[in-house]
Amino acid sequence: MYGNLIMCMLFLREINASILYTAVVGGKVALPCDISSPAADDSAALILWYRGESAQPIYTLDARRGKIKQARQSVSSQLENRAYFNMINRPAFLQLDPVRLDDAGEYRCRVDFHKARTINTIITLKVIVPPGDPLVLNEKGKELKGMVGPFNEGETIKLLCKSTGGKPRPSVIWWKEDILLDDSYTFKPHDVVDNELTIMNIKRKDLLSELTCKASNSNVTVPGSVSVTLDLNLKPKRVKIQSAIRPFSAEEEVELRCSSSGSRPSAYITWWKGNEQLQQTKLNVDNTGLETSILTFTPSITDDGKYLSCRADNPLIPNSAVEDGWKLEVYYKPQISLELGASRKAEKVKEGDDVYFECHIRANPWVSQVFWHFEGRSLTSNNSIGIIITNQTLAIHHVQREFRGRYSCSAQNVEGLGVSNEIFLKVKYVPRCDLNQKTTYGVAINEAVEVVCRLDADPSDVTFHWRFNTTTKHSDAIQYTSDQIESIATYIPQSGEDFGNLFCWGTNNIGIQIIPCVFTIVPAGPPNPLQNCSVLNQTQDQIAIECLEGYDGGMTQKFSLEVYTVEHNSLQANLTSKSPRFKLSNLSVGTLFRLHVYAWNAKGRSSVVIISASTLKPAEKLTDNGKTGKSVIVRPVLVALIAVVALLVVAAVVVVILIKYKNLRKRKAGQTRRTHPDKSQTPLWKDASDLSELDDKGPDIIPAQTLSRSTFGDTSFMTGEDDEKREKSISLISPMETFYGSSSLLEGTSSPKEACYSISTPTESVSIHPLTLSTKRDDVSYEGLTPAIATHCFANVISHDSRPECSETRLRRHISEKSNEESGATCETPLMESRQESSV
Repeated sequence: MYGNLIMCMLFLREINASILYTAVVGGKVALPCDISSPAADDSAALILWYRGESAQPIYTLDARRGKIKQARQSVSSQLENRAYFNMINRPAFLQLDPVRLDDAGEYRCRVDFHKARTINTIITLKVIVPPGDPLVLNEKGKELKGMVGPFNEGETIKLLCKSTGGKPRPSVIWWKEDILLDDSYTFKPHDVVDNELTIMNIKRKDLLSELTCKASNSNVTVPGSVSVTLDLNLKPKRVKIQSAIRPFSAEEEVELRCSSSGSRPSAYITWWKGNEQLQQTKLNVDNTGLETSILTFTPSITDDGKYLSCRADNPLIPNSAVEDGWKLEVYYKPQISLELGASRKAEKVKEGDDVYFECHIRANPWVSQVFWHFEGRSLTSNNSIGIIITNQTLAIHHVQREFRGRYSCSAQNVEGLGVSNEIFLKVKYVPRCDLNQKTTYGVAINEAVEVVCRLDADPSDVTFHWRFNTTTKHSDAIQYTSDQIESIATYIPQSGEDFGNLFCWGTNNIGIQIIPCVFTIVPAGPPNPLQNCSVLNQTQDQIAIECLEGYDGGMTQKFSLEVYTVEHNSLQANLTSKSPRFKLSNLSVGTLFRLHVYAWNAKGRSSVVIISASTLKPAEKLTDNGKTGKSVIVRPVLVALIAVVALLVVAAVVVVILIKYKNLRKRKAGQTRRTHPDKSQTPLWKDASDLSELDDKGPDIIPAQTLSRSTFGDTSFMTGEDDEKREKSISLISPMETFYGSSSLLEGTSSPKEACYSISTPTESVSIHPLTLSTKRDDVSYEGLTPAIATHCFANVISHDSRPECSETRLRRHISEKSNEESGATCETPLMESRQESSV
């Protein structure tokens, strides 16, 4: 409040305008006066209050001879002890308490400063006299209080409210609780103000209504008021549907009851559904006169939300009907329909578009959760792949080919499960490689090979492009034929530089293929031998074996099994399979066989892997010379197990003896070291004998010698053989013979040391460097395709550990161009900046 006074005083200080203040007789009022000086080194010297046109001040505060806080104060007789000047607040004010009626008028506050000019503040004080409490009278002039009436329902009633006194004259208004009913009051002689309230056609809702008449002449006084409560004579006294308000299930029959009482004569009861009267009713009247109507009703889905009511009507009184009812709540299982976003059509969606599905649901009660389905499987939100589910909306951002299929939504409530219609989303997309196609082709020089490139695209009308590319050569002159999503290129390598990667990509009306298909063209040769062959099952007449296939030589390979008996070396069976798995049946019982397994293709066959296996013998009966009659069955597995256990026991005993012997040596060595404490003679590194001694202390109880086997062509290398024999056997075979089983497949190669050969086994994945593409997707360029694949370099085949050394490099063959270079094979990787040479 005081903040507003400050702003008001600062404004009036310049224009000498008057401030209007209102006070109530018997209350108090604060008249503001700004005594602050415009200058910081100045203060008020004299403060004078005047009333009206009088030249005599009614309040004086003199500080001309001292500070303002010690100023002398004087008050006129007309204010007596009712005036007090407060200088603590800003602005200061003159307080009158209590206020009298004759205090009304104009006040002027004059402030003289020591230096500044005089300031006058003019205030107009208005004093209000509250009116007396009003009276409520009926049409006959009788005062009404409290409960009034009773009045008959439907008739018109009139109530008069009168107020006397008050300055200024009050307003007299009728209220019904917080609702304004009538504010049309009239001024009458002798300071009387009245307001006549007329209520036409009083209704049931007016029963026990509280009507209040308020007389007020200002907003600073509490209005005088008087209230009356209406008592009515009703037509039907009571109508009530006795059945509890509850939801109904659609198409299930229910029975409802409604009773009425208090009407004279008895009421006529009817049932209504909206504006439709229901006829499936019957009436019961008990001996007390209470009427009950029974309704048999079968709700439907369309009845949900309609108003069901029981109406009681007194036929003798027009418009006397009263009713009881509620809105029907009919439960039913969800009714669902699925629609694609308005801006999309299911047959025009292409890869990269945003797709929206709307699941429209009509259900009561409302569903607890909405489920989305794709191809019959549940679908959930996954922002990482662009699937966003929000309530009844499914959004797929940047839709991919994998998202094409049937979509539906479903929802469930207490009534059951509702499933929508299915929408098939057909996503059109740019071509991409078919993953289930052959990617490595083996071919000889000047031999034609047909490379099949199958793409996956929608639409399937694809234009194909082919290109051969290595680090040293590339060509677009590839002969090929195309049919929809398949193209067949006929490729003939004419030299060693024509082995490498053949690229295939396609274009449809959606766009150009992003990543081309890569086909590796390698020199064809016989396949590698099978690996890790093992016998899976042995019975009396069956043997099953399984192997791991090796490199197929760049061509389709098959697998063969030849079965020989060890005793007569006769061929028992010859099987061929597309996979290295065989099952032999109808074999002789208890026979030892020698199994020859190998792989073969159009270029030849691999070396043979020999496996020994035998069928089981039938159990033999052993008797104790017929004395005890008991038989003992001795199985080969049991005999082998006993032998292994015996060997383990012997080995354990030997190990324990060795450990004790070594501990004894260590104790003797420790005593020797204590006799020679000079640590300067201690060697920094242990010699070979010490290291071997440490190795002997390993955790293995029975040390085993592991032989690693590396197979190249028809030659097998076993670690642990004599080094001289091993080097001799290797020197007899060139690297090309070692890998392919033949002398050389490359033209112009005079020495096996000159080449580094690229291989790709079926179990290896070819790694491809990213293509050099243009920035626009519609104009993709495949210039400078240089994919890298794994290669094997045979320059360092002979090493101390008998294992060939290999490195990853791009598909290239380097042949020495200078005659004075050292003989050897060179392999370059993308990370090498200079050539590296190694001699065989």
